[in-house]
Amino acid sequence: MTLVKKFIEDVDKNDFFILAAQVRKDGEVADEWTRFEAKPRFELYSVGKTFIGAAAGLALEEGLITLDERVMESFPEASYDITNENAADITVRDLLTMRTGLSETMFWRDGYERKHVRDWVRFFYTDGKFDQKPGSAFLYNNANPYILGCLIEKKCGQNMREYLRYRLFEPIGIHNVEWTSCPMGHTIAANALQLNVDEVGRFGQMLVNGGEYKGKRILSEEYVKAMTTSYSVTGEFIPGDPPAAAGYGYQTWIDPVNHASYMWGIFGQYCVMLPEKNAVVSVIALEKSDGGSNGVYATSPLRKLIWEDLVTQV
Repeated sequence: MTLVKKFIEDVDKNDFFILAAQVRKDGEVADEWTRFEAKPRFELYSVGKTFIGAAAGLALEEGLITLDERVMESFPEASYDITNENAADITVRDLLTMRTGLSETMFWRDGYERKHVRDWVRFFYTDGKFDQKPGSAFLYNNANPYILGCLIEKKCGQNMREYLRYRLFEPIGIHNVEWTSCPMGHTIAANALQLNVDEVGRFGQMLVNGGEYKGKRILSEEYVKAMTTSYSVTGEFIPGDPPAAAGYGYQTWIDPVNHASYMWGIFGQYCVMLPEKNAVVSVIALEKSDGGSNGVYATSPLRKLIWEDLVTQV
């Protein structure tokens, strides 16, 4: 019995709702299951964060941004009357690692401000609770990748879709990218990116390859190592007996047990990258038990099954 077949059988036993599952091995699709033969795109929620992490690597290489630049200096129109020193000291590095000093989350998909606030950059500075020094504490937050995306857009003069079109998307076979914008026209870099299982798997393969895809260098190997290095211990977990704490890199979750990194979006969006095995495990789902409201998440039984049937067995 193949890995994916057993996984889908266990999915059915648990009444989980899966849209696609795929295992890549040694650069090729080794096994997969899809609910729809045409493999349509679906929103992968916070998987989009890892793409903005990659975008930051490209912007660093091009000299558009630096890790230690103070972000506020690029948004005087939104922060002109802000005197909070913590807000003023936030750097690109802090945005990447989710350590901006915020004590409360912002811009969740079901949050009030997402539906009612027009200028999200201004709102970030006026309503953000910057109670801690940047770099001191981890708080997973949609505001951080969104602001990072806005910064790159401002520096390059393009929206994120266009900036990444020929630098990342086209070289790995993702065409006519669908990525939602906020009311002010900025790409919602925290989420809202629509992909199919092949596309997210190819992105994961590029990271497994240390920044290369089919012989073409996309990101520097040094940056991919930095991206997949843990800078914080989080409240998320790696399935096991007992479960282990997940780490967090540059907009990427870290699995220290299986020497892996992974992208995760609510409702069961996973792309797990295992460089030591040259393998990528991708799952797309609409599973209510994997997720929550406003960033408050319960332990995911689907994640446990993905790790037991696929990640540790590939």
